Formats: sequence, structure tokens, C-alpha cells
Amino acid sequence: MKNILLWVLLALIWSSSFAAIKIGVESIAPMALVAGRMAIASILLLIILKVKSLSLPKDIKTWGMFLIIGMAGNVIPFYLISYGEINVGSGLAALLMSITPIATVFLAPLILLDEGYNIRATLGIILGVIGLIILVGTDVILGIGDNLTAQIAIIIAALLYAFTTIFVKRFVVEKPIIMASGSMLVGTIVIILITLVLDHPTTYIIPSSASLIAMIYLGIFPTALATLIYFYLLPRIGASRMSQINFLVPLVGVFIGVALMGETLRVTAFYALIIILVAIYLVTSGQKIKKLDE
Repeated sequence: MKNILLWVLLALIWSSSFAAIKIGVESIAPMALVAGRMAIASILLLIILKVKSLSLPKDIKTWGMFLIIGMAGNVIPFYLISYGEINVGSGLAALLMSITPIATVFLAPLILLDEGYNIRATLGIILGVIGLIILVGTDVILGIGDNLTAQIAIIIAALLYAFTTIFVKRFVVEKPIIMASGSMLVGTIVIILITLVLDHPTTYIIPSSASLIAMIYLGIFPTALATLIYFYLLPRIGASRMSQINFLVPLVGVFIGVALMGETLRVTAFYALIIILVAIYLVTSGQKIKKLDE
């Protein structure tokens, strides 16, 4: 039950990130937004590490893993999604991000011995995509091909998330807080250096208060807290089960918009809810949850 609740909490946190990014890039350059949110997350995670009286490893192998995860799971996809959302609507972005669970379900069994593949998983993936299309509206499909560079950026981000999920499940054995802190720290250093060299920060305009609040929110919740939950859950529930969250995130986002922002709830959202929940069940029900000690 604990794993399920954390998985739902992670969906709630991530579902809010697309709207926050939209607000953030209104007056903060995408690369600077990524650097800011990751710097905030790094500080918070390192404080937690210190409170727990833990320290980062010193061996080169672990720092190599930090670098791979920090770049493939944070820096590059964060930037690509921030860049893509300048010209791509949130509905189409959510649909394009469904490539993550598709790629994970089909690739994980080739690399992870404890992950299986069957016809139910295929049917679940198909239903998940159908549910997303119903959720965002079929008219969104007509936008595929417009602003192609932005759409490709989001697709690459989705594939990188799939790669990172499988990589972490296969190779990572450190405590969640250590992996979260180390990978975030390395990613932060890299993105700050890249921003200073390539993004000409001296030309930035003064960001609006709304964009600054969005960046702070992104750093605390969808980055720091979400990364910590992610590293805790992944070895316990598996790569395929974890990746299904990309079907649930846009659905949760719709209901959050209705509850907090007064948006209109379309009846099709309930149809999408049923279909997506069935899809997640089909993909994950045949897998055993691995129980680990804290």
C-alpha cells in the first residue's frame, strides 16, 4: 500500500510540472529555468543527506552513474521539455510523453531479468495511448507535425526518461537519497556551466514574480521531492510499472485544473480515466512487487 500511495503522490507532483514550466518559461529562458530548479533541488537534497548523517561516495564508478543519471534523467530532458513547451501545447506534450511507458515496456525485458513481456502489456500500452487521445482530444493529433523541432525535443526527452528508468533499475544499488543527491548535484554543475557558456545570462530580462515562484516550486516538488520518491520506488516496483505513471500524470493534471483553477471538466475525462486505469492494470498486474528494506 505504501508503494501505491507514493506512486500516486509522484503522479500528483509530476502532473503539476507542465503548467509550472509553462509559467516559468514566460520570462525565464529554458536553460536558466532548468539550472535554477536543479540548483534549488540540489541544495534541499544535500541538506537531507546531511541530516541523515550520510555522505556521497568517492569512487569513480558511482560518480560516473551520477553523471549518466543526472544528464539523461534531469538536465537534457528538463531542457528539452522546457524548450518544447514554448511551442507545443500541454495536451500534445502529454501525448508525446506517452512514448516513455511504451519504450520502457518493450525494452525492459531485454535488459532486466525480473521484467516480463506479454500480450497483456501490449494491449495495456495500446489502451493507454487511446485513453490519452480521448483525454486531450482528437484534434490534438492534427497538431502532430507542426513545430516539428519542439515536438522532436519532447520525444527525445521521453526516450531519455525510458533509458534512465531501465538504467537505474539495472545498475543502481545506492540508497535513494544518495542517488538523488549525487545525480542532482552533478547535473546542476553541468547545466550551470553550460548556461554560463552558451546561454548568455547577461542578456536575460528580469523574470516575473510568477515565473520565479514557478521555478522555486519546480525545484522543491517536481525535482527534489519527486527524484527522491523515484529512486525509492523504482527498485521496489520495477521499470515497467514505474513508467506507467506517464499515462496517469496528464489525467491527474486535468482533475487538478478543475479542482484548483476552475477549469471545465469534460465528460470524456471520465472515459479516459477508466481506460487508462485498465491500461495500467493490464501492464502491471502480472508483475510482482519486489519488497526491499528501507
